[in-house]
Amino acid sequence: MALTKGHAIICCDRNRRGGLKRIWLVEQQHLTGAVGYASAGTPTGAAGGEFNVFTADDWFEFEFDRGTAGYNANATRENGSTLVNVELEFYIPKITEEINARLRELTESCGIFALVETYADDCDAADPETYFFILGYDKVFEKKAYMEFSSGEQTTGMGLQDANGTLVKLAGVHAEYPREALVLISAANSSPGTANVIDLYQANTGVTNAWTTD
Repeated sequence: MALTKGHAIICCDRNRRGGLKRIWLVEQQHLTGAVGYASAGTPTGAAGGEFNVFTADDWFEFEFDRGTAGYNANATRENGSTLVNVELEFYIPKITEEINARLRELTESCGIFALVETYADDCDAADPETYFFILGYDKVFEKKAYMEFSSGEQTTGMGLQDANGTLVKLAGVHAEYPREALVLISAANSSPGTANVIDLYQANTGVTNAWTTD
């Protein structure tokens, strides 16, 4: 792949927001995916509109304390190949048996696929929309780029004003940086803690912010 253009920063880019707004997780075994091209009812974009389509009925949203969720993607290159270490973390307040049950499920999951929504948006658009990214899948490793439970640091604190909760971390190794996705969430079933129906469309051609739905 060769460089095709540079990058310009516009004024509103400097007014960006950090952190994640929402997180959904699904086990790889519940995810179906296929490579296709834009058609009625699916995203269309520039550069041919190639995309991966993912759908699952078992997406679960994990809520967290404001300002405690984010992901890092750290790329290194050696012997002609690039690997990207991806880590997702979020903080769940309080310690309860219900929370610990979810943590036990995460520790025993065989590959996790994550969808994250950022607070940052395409600020120069007429109707700005936030960005969504896919963690746990890439064009090279495909489903083998899955995320896994990395750690869950739980503390009660000692004083009344101390933090009480669990910092959850998921980690995975990709062959490229996470790609942006267009997300279609079923409005009839989209509450936190329950199974959600979500269709994802992931750009295969490096196209972002150019997608529409027919």
